[in-house]
Amino acid sequence: MNHRLPLRALLLIASIAATSRAQENDLTVLRRVADTVLTQTTRRLVDRSTAQTFTESTGLAPKPGISIESKFNAWFYQTWLLTDGMRRAASALGDPAYRDYGERNLAFIYAHLDYFQRQHSAGMKAAPVGDGALSPIGFYFRLTDLWHTGLAPLVVERYAQTKDARYEPYLARMAEFLEKSPRLPDGTLHRARGRLMADDPYMTVPYLVRMHRLTGEARYLDDAAQQLLGTSRLLFNPSQGWYRHAWDVKAQAPLGEHWGRANGWMMLTEVELLAALPVSHPARARVLALFVAHAEGLRRAQDPAGGWHQLLDHPESWIESSSTGMFVYGLARGVNEGWLDGALAETARKGWSALKQKVTEDGDIVDVCGSTDVGGVSYYLARPRLQGDLHGFGPFLLSAGEILRLKR
Repeated sequence: MNHRLPLRALLLIASIAATSRAQENDLTVLRRVADTVLTQTTRRLVDRSTAQTFTESTGLAPKPGISIESKFNAWFYQTWLLTDGMRRAASALGDPAYRDYGERNLAFIYAHLDYFQRQHSAGMKAAPVGDGALSPIGFYFRLTDLWHTGLAPLVVERYAQTKDARYEPYLARMAEFLEKSPRLPDGTLHRARGRLMADDPYMTVPYLVRMHRLTGEARYLDDAAQQLLGTSRLLFNPSQGWYRHAWDVKAQAPLGEHWGRANGWMMLTEVELLAALPVSHPARARVLALFVAHAEGLRRAQDPAGGWHQLLDHPESWIESSSTGMFVYGLARGVNEGWLDGALAETARKGWSALKQKVTEDGDIVDVCGSTDVGGVSYYLARPRLQGDLHGFGPFLLSAGEILRLKR
């Protein structure tokens, strides 16, 4: 009897084996980055002038040089994004070690909150962490702009789960801040200096969505939808499928260029809203149509090698990691949820292949654009091309988790 398998079966087996190897590589890269985040999240205080570290701050005298040791513990919007990314990593890897990462970070901050309060009351600014220039805890106390909201979504989640009264002062400040923040006539929030940035909706929508879940009040979900739709009305060009970076409220004119990460923040906001809006919500159809148009525009802007450029319409700019991660996540999740045509799965996979090349052997991420204001083309092209910047990790983890879900 001839036990030789037919050629078609052999080819099928080879294809399955190749897919398995590729998936194993994806899992390996994801775990490498997630483990780097875990090992570098020390959850200690450090005296920058002496390098002495502290796990206990009770009775510790306030000193401006004493700060949070790890950049991954900071009270920044990037660390909220990282929290979301680590949850995706936990799901993709089937490993609970990553699942409560954000909750442990929040517990660390609140364990030392008395020290931070004494430091703040003494007029001291904690030393920066990482390659930034900002105090890692400053925005807990100072809410003056939309990008200062930091870990607000996580605080709402923990308050909903625990009803811990320690979270109430910050939530009260958040409510007052949004109540007093300037808005356009249609209710869209903008910054105090008269600019609406494409970054801004993501700084409020995750918080508003969770406040809706906490309270059951429809006004929060309606406000969340308004932030996306109001910003899109001014900054989205439907013929291109891209967002401009900003809007000048006084001049009633767009500012900046088609910056990659600005489009990434908007895509994250679109996905956040679509996951929260019930089918019956009057804004859902408009949000979905916007997401589909944006996804199609990004498909056209993709570099042939797979990633997306720092400026979407300037191929001389570099393939930028944070925006590529945001786009891969949004496109892959859109396909997974049935919001996007399945043909866009290939766009997501190509983007993921390019993004994996940005991971170093020790799990760091390169080619991340530093924090960016508004300017002309030359300004964006000259932005710093960083390694290890906080903006890179959350988008990478989100995209990895969703790509693995797509492959399964």
